Amino acid sequence: MSQSLSTKSHHLSTEQQRMIHCIRLLGDLLKERPRRSVYRRFAMEQNWPSPESIIRQFGSWAEALAIAGYEWHGETTVDLPDKMPKYTRDDIIETLALYSRDMGSIITLKKYQEWRKLHPKAPSHYHIVKTFGSWHDACAEAGLEASVTYSKSELSGALREAIHEMGFSLSFEAYREWAKRNNKPSTKAILHRYGSWSAAIHAVESEIFSSKL
Repeated sequence: MSQSLSTKSHHLSTEQQRMIHCIRLLGDLLKERPRRSVYRRFAMEQNWPSPESIIRQFGSWAEALAIAGYEWHGETTVDLPDKMPKYTRDDIIETLALYSRDMGSIITLKKYQEWRKLHPKAPSHYHIVKTFGSWHDACAEAGLEASVTYSKSELSGALREAIHEMGFSLSFEAYREWAKRNNKPSTKAILHRYGSWSAAIHAVESEIFSSKL
């Protein structure tokens, strides 16, 4: 195992830093590169971010491990974010346009990852989010319709986190801006699951109060 402490964490959002920290904690405990299945068990016990959330943030489990400083294939050392290829906004828009020609105008993270296997020089999900601020913003600027499915627990978790930071008076607009900054589920995803903003807030508030009883 090779782990570097030189990763420039200021490139990552607060949530991404927490994810990398959890991966490193488990790696230190196991004294080896954490496998996703093993991490999942610890995540459930320790209330860490799920592997799916990590993959959504970084594009793949392998890339999250790379950013955490772990080797992936034998003796091949994984590049850290500051050593990774640099992509401009135009580079990413051009890449997404190429994806659109191959795959159509609807894009999902899973479909993009599969397509990227055929185009290994294409920017990763991590690079796209780092450049545009969110996956949805990048897709929208490229004229693509981003389709992302979140579980109810992921949506309620995002709302809980936002409420924890901004209070129970959390507004629709305040959450939308917060979600963009932190690459969290969009207001559209929230409304699709709960039906209305007030219903979403009421449901999460009930969960929070019930957990305190």
